[in-house]
Amino acid sequence: MEWKKKWETQPGLMLITVVIWSVFIGLCIETGAILFNFVYSLFRPIAAHNLYQGLDLSALMAQDKWHYSGVLSIIVYTNALKAYMFFLMIRIFLKINLMHPFSEQVSELISQISQISIQIAVVIIFNGAYITWLAKRGFELPDLGSFTGGAFEYILMGIIIYAISKVFKRGLEIQSENELTI
Repeated sequence: MEWKKKWETQPGLMLITVVIWSVFIGLCIETGAILFNFVYSLFRPIAAHNLYQGLDLSALMAQDKWHYSGVLSIIVYTNALKAYMFFLMIRIFLKINLMHPFSEQVSELISQISQISIQIAVVIIFNGAYITWLAKRGFELPDLGSFTGGAFEYILMGIIIYAISKVFKRGLEIQSENELTI
């Protein structure tokens, strides 16, 4: 019932919610596929040749299973954090009301998104350093750019969202004061 009302009163927000849902589902599928193939490759090493979209870590697995597990664990964790961030965005768009946009719940969700974004950046930086460390020690690694890039963007996004969360908290205070004076 509430969904139907939101579609009628705030169709733009609901359309954005549908788009965010699709990104969230895509990230969940990607994370699940990498995780499944990672676990499967531990029992069937041939699977390490094509873990996900051509990702071939078979040379690393042949050299050291622990480092192989470390790299893939960090990749899975990063993707899971990204999916969680989009889940929080879904919750924001489902809770927000354009008539009274400032609420404690939405403010808290925005703060959580900024924290998750910075966590993603830190994990990406750590993974990049770990991969560089492995390469210096002679481990064969393919280009992992799509799985280890974007730290700067996530830091920047985290800072911007943090600033938005502070503005949102101030808006919540002003909205509360206005409700008390009316």
